[in-house]
Amino acid sequence: MKLEDVVTVKIGRNLSRGTEKDDLTLVAYSYEDLMHDLDGLFLDSKTFASNNEFQNDGYLSNAGEVVFSFVSSKAGIVSDQNQGKIINQNFAKLIIEHDDLDSSYLCYALNESTSMKKQMAISMQGSTVPKLSPSILKELEIELPASEKQRTIGKAYFYLRKQQALAKQQAQLEEQLYLEILRKLDH
Repeated sequence: MKLEDVVTVKIGRNLSRGTEKDDLTLVAYSYEDLMHDLDGLFLDSKTFASNNEFQNDGYLSNAGEVVFSFVSSKAGIVSDQNQGKIINQNFAKLIIEHDDLDSSYLCYALNESTSMKKQMAISMQGSTVPKLSPSILKELEIELPASEKQRTIGKAYFYLRKQQALAKQQAQLEEQLYLEILRKLDH
């Protein structure tokens, strides 16, 4: 089934035009925000479990919504920390229209599924700047396993991402500690 059969792709606002005076005061959702959200550090928050309680209109990010980066071809779920940021034209909200699609599974499928990665690679061949377009994104084929299997895969995927992020953070802290000890020994 095509992605557009189960989600609505809502492209972010073009901020370069600067037509809205609110655009100057709002903070834009960034690639770093996406990566933080994708690291699953909000895995245990209440917003992770629910998909349909949030507003699906407007350009502002709402916790629990799936966002997709056209530049990095990565999807994540907006965390509480990134709620209220403006979504620019490099991102799209993926508004789930199908009751049997789990948001965390959608992220897994877009980010890790071999089938999806192949489709994206073929679609971007020949491009000088490999960037997925909204029309290509809508045409991607997605497999939908049973709801329970989707939830299991999605939850395990975000658990893995969280463990990887925590391990990376621990390694950085250990490096800082050892370097500080070495500096003190050097004096």
